[in-house]
Order: sequence, then C-alpha cells, then structure tokens
Amino acid sequence: MRHQAVRNITKFILPKPELDRRTYLQHSGLKGALMSFSEPPHRPDSLKRQLEMARFDRALEVSESMAAHRVLLTTAELARLNNILTGKNTDPWRQAPVTILLPSGEKETLQVLSDPIVTARDKLHKATELAEAGQVIDAAVDAYVGLVMAHVFEDANRRTAVLAAHYFLRRYGVPLSGIALHEIGLGDLRAPGQIEALRETVHTMAKFAKKQKPAT
Repeated sequence: MRHQAVRNITKFILPKPELDRRTYLQHSGLKGALMSFSEPPHRPDSLKRQLEMARFDRALEVSESMAAHRVLLTTAELARLNNILTGKNTDPWRQAPVTILLPSGEKETLQVLSDPIVTARDKLHKATELAEAGQVIDAAVDAYVGLVMAHVFEDANRRTAVLAAHYFLRRYGVPLSGIALHEIGLGDLRAPGQIEALRETVHTMAKFAKKQKPAT
C-alpha cells in the first residue's frame, strides 16, 4: 500500500501553477491514500474540508516564502502558521491533557506538556542541525514526527507538522510539493516500523522530485 501511495504521489510532486487545487488533484490520478476532493459541495464535511484546505494553501504560501527568503522557523513563526490553519488569533499552544483518536481506532490520552513552546523549540533545533549537516530528509521527517507525537498545539497538529517538514525541504533545496506531503496516507506513527516507512516514502518522493525538476 505504501509503494502504491508513492507511485501515485509522485505524479504531482512538482506543483502545476496553472491548475487550481481541485483540478490539480483530479488530474493527478491520486487514489486510496490521498484525501478526496470530489465530495458534493453541499455536504458539511466537504465544506469543512474545503475550508481547511484553503487555509492550508495560504499557510503553505507563507511557509514557502519563509524558506525562499531563508527566514528562521522559530516557535513564534510555527504558532503563526498554526493560527493560519485554524483561523484563530488566540494562543495556540496546548495547555491541557487531550485524548486523541489514533488511525488504528484506539484512543490515547496525552498528558499536559510542562512547556509546549520549549518542546517545539527542541524539535525545530534538532531538525535545523540535521539539515545544516546535509541530512535534509531526516530533518524534515524528524520535525514532522516530533511535532505530531508531542501534540504541542490545541488543533491542526498534523497540518502544522507538514508545513514544518515542507519548510526544511524547501529551504535546503529538496523540491517536494507541500501538497504531496499533506496527502501522504499514514498509519499510527507509534506503531513499530511506521516512522521508518514514512522516512522511506519521503526519500522515494524526493528522488522523483529531483528527477522531474527542470534544469536551470
């Protein structure tokens, strides 16, 4: 299933600016592991998803601009991206225990973090060190996994983690689409082998992306 997802995703690794998101995904042939954008527009869940994706697109533009101008991804910038995703202007950091539903269907209660900002800062610092050492894929994957599993925000943790991963890839020269990263179908990162499976998938996608990148 993972390899099928990689084959599908690589069809749209590089963005096509002439297409809007809906047309872009419809022409990409993506199935199974990717989110569907073909639901009837009158469905409440479809409208919610459209709003989420519109906000994700806007946050992705900010992330790409930061990477292009080599702006440091700090906890303040990460919180700003999270606020764009949620449409809120309040403090986004998680200050209470939370129960989350895992992909397996099981529920897990995460205890309150002593300092979510420090936790996020540590994840970003580690990722920056890896990227500066040339381990860009590992930096992106570690940032993603660390932020998802720590659940430092009240909401939109996975989408924020995708933006952080995409930032490191773009800033350090890996031309992987943020849309492709967002649409990867994942299992439970806590399950044995899932993190390495994700790392392998991103490595494969990055190889395809570099092959497709136009010569300059």
